[in-house]
Amino acid sequence: MSTPTAREFAFATETDLGGAGKYRAFCRATGLDPVPGGYGMLMVDGPSGPQTFVTDDVEYVRALRAASKAPGLLGGMEIPPGKFPLVRDGWPDDWA
Repeated sequence: MSTPTAREFAFATETDLGGAGKYRAFCRATGLDPVPGGYGMLMVDGPSGPQTFVTDDVEYVRALRAASKAPGLLGGMEIPPGKFPLVRDGWPDDWA
């Protein structure tokens, strides 16, 4: 079994997208339900191609992004089950 490799981190929050209207537009375009606080996304190369792991735990994804800047810090890290309840094929710009 192949382990997904993190490639990118993205944030869909009102602050990161530039306001409530842009956040709602993003949610409409991607088919995500708007949630308070928004979404954190981890884009990976999975065994079947690009995938996006989506969570409403935005701070967890921010911490992963910060940790990824230190060489080797994420090596061997396992993501807790249920942390990313939504996994979609492709990356967010592929969903619309």
